[in-house]
Amino acid sequence: MGLDERLAEKDLHPEMIILPCRHEAKAALPWFGGHFTGILEAGDSHLSAPAPAGLRSFLHNISAIVSRSMPGYIVSLEATHHGPVDLKTPSFFAEIGSTKEQWIDDKAGEAVARAILALEPVELPVFLGFGGGHYVQRQTELIFNSRIAFGHMFSSYQVPDLDLEAVDLARESSNATYAYIDRKSLRSAERKRLEGMIEETGLSLLKAQEIRTRFS
Repeated sequence: MGLDERLAEKDLHPEMIILPCRHEAKAALPWFGGHFTGILEAGDSHLSAPAPAGLRSFLHNISAIVSRSMPGYIVSLEATHHGPVDLKTPSFFAEIGSTKEQWIDDKAGEAVARAILALEPVELPVFLGFGGGHYVQRQTELIFNSRIAFGHMFSSYQVPDLDLEAVDLARESSNATYAYIDRKSLRSAERKRLEGMIEETGLSLLKAQEIRTRFS
C-alpha cells in the first residue's frame, strides 16, 4: 500500500506532501535543498507527482534564513532521483546536508521546519529542466532570478535514459508548459535529441535569457 492510500485510510487528503530528510554527499558541505522523486530506466521510467510551487517556496524560504543567520550553507535544487515513485499527491523532499554534523544540528533542523511552515506556494509557469550537474546550478539560478517554477529536472548524466515516454510523463505530472536545457552541459547530439522530444510533447523551449526577460 502506497503513502497516498495510507493517508486516505486515515481520512487525510493533503494537497501536498513534504518529506524532510537528511542528505549525504562526499563533499561534506553544509547544504539545504530539495528535489522531486523518480527513477529513470530506458523504456520503464517512473515519476511521482512533483510540487513545483511548493519546492520553489521552500528554496526561497530556506535561502532567506541562510542569508540572515546561517552563513556557510549552500542552497540548491537537485535533479529528480530515488523513490518513492508512485506518489500521486504532489510532493518534494526537503533536505539537510551533508554530514552528521549538520543532521544533528538543532539550528539546521529548525531552519528547515520554519521554511516548510512558511510555505506560500504561488502558481507560476512550470518548466521541465534538462542538463547540468546533480545540483542543477542553472535551474537553481533561474528559480531565484525569475518568476518561474521547475517540475521534474534531469541532470546531464540522466539524459541518456530519457525517452519520449519519460519526457511526456514528466510534462504531464509536473503540469509543465515550458522546458529549459542547460545547453553548455550537453553534447550537440544529446541536445538535439532532447529538443526533438521536447517539441513532440508540445513544450515551449526557452533559453535562460528569454526566461529572465519574459518572467522577470
